[in-house]
Amino acid sequence: MSTKQNFSHETLPSGKIVVRRFGDDDSLLEETQSYGSLEIGIQYDFDAGRKISETYFSKRRMVSRRTYENVRVGYADMPPAEGTVEDFGAGLLREVRTQQRQNKAEAEQRLAESEESRFPRPTATNWLRVIAGEESHLVIFASRDWKTLSRERMLPSGREWLRLFGFDGPPGGAVNVAKGLQVGFEVTGDREAMMRVSKSLLSEVTNYVKHPPEKSYWQGSVRPRRRPRRRPTSAWPSVLPPLIEFLAGLPEPVVKIFNHHR
Repeated sequence: MSTKQNFSHETLPSGKIVVRRFGDDDSLLEETQSYGSLEIGIQYDFDAGRKISETYFSKRRMVSRRTYENVRVGYADMPPAEGTVEDFGAGLLREVRTQQRQNKAEAEQRLAESEESRFPRPTATNWLRVIAGEESHLVIFASRDWKTLSRERMLPSGREWLRLFGFDGPPGGAVNVAKGLQVGFEVTGDREAMMRVSKSLLSEVTNYVKHPPEKSYWQGSVRPRRRPRRRPTSAWPSVLPPLIEFLAGLPEPVVKIFNHHR
């Protein structure tokens, strides 16, 4: 049987926002006090009128009790953390850190077992290398670059390009989703298909950079996103031509791709 939930919302003169959630018997279930878009926040959970846990936030992220207390000194009317109740986020944060350490170790192992291990590792965060025997080609880009390909309707070849160059991740995606974001893995690709879609994408991104839309849309979303006042320079018009030239000069029908993106 579902429980009816009612909410109250209050903005204090200081700018602090207080949101409370009540059960169908008008008992308090949850209270959140925050500033801005969770620049700082604390959430209380209640059971039968008794506080059972606290969760802390800073800069739109869940944080530890200690971090909350350090940030709280800048906000006179934010309540202190109560050490006698459960820090609900502490366990989750520990699990996240444990998983991040495991992912990092597994990424290092994948790198050691890949063809990429033969080459100097780039200092960039987002990059991929196409490898064919002793030949290779490095493509360096930014996080915003590959995300643009996945979202912009003006770039219809974007999603296929991402798929062919390994942005879907390693095999067994359903398992990997549960483990969180993984970076650094080797896949194989069809050279002809990669070259074909790269040529299509080059034409699209060249036009996109010259004539950006006033409003852009995420794929599958009807919510417009206003064009920023100063659009960051896209890497694709400069990195795609040498990539296409490299692929065109290879005799191999299948190549390896080491993809490292966040």
